[in-house]
Amino acid sequence: MNQIRNIIGIIILITILPLSSLAFNYVSKIDFNYNDINDELALCQLREYLLISYDIKVNHYSLDFIYKNKNFNLNLVNNKLLMQPGTQIILNDIDDVYFERKGEYIYVVYTKNNETYERIIASTKGIYLDEFSDCFIDNDVFDSDQE
Repeated sequence: MNQIRNIIGIIILITILPLSSLAFNYVSKIDFNYNDINDELALCQLREYLLISYDIKVNHYSLDFIYKNKNFNLNLVNNKLLMQPGTQIILNDIDDVYFERKGEYIYVVYTKNNETYERIIASTKGIYLDEFSDCFIDNDVFDSDQE
């Protein structure tokens, strides 16, 4: 009985082996562009910054906001979308970039290798800490008797 199982297993293996080699050959020829993945990761990180930022001001070629009590701006410098102060590169090797507000959302539109990309990076509504409070505070006056 074990010999029959072994023979059936070998037959199954022999029939699957050509299919798997064809699959590996096909998958190895797929062109994978890492720059697109890097751009999406950087835009996700930018969304995290803008999520907790406030006073977001949208100009056509720049975006100004306050993050951790510091003024930051995004603009195009030497074919890179930079977040300044400092030099944090958000998008690299881009030809043109501009920001626009559509409804409740802020979009970044950039051109790279003659292709135009449009991504949502922030909401104009913002997050307010009062929306997360479970406590109702009727009187917000400090009382020295309370500890």
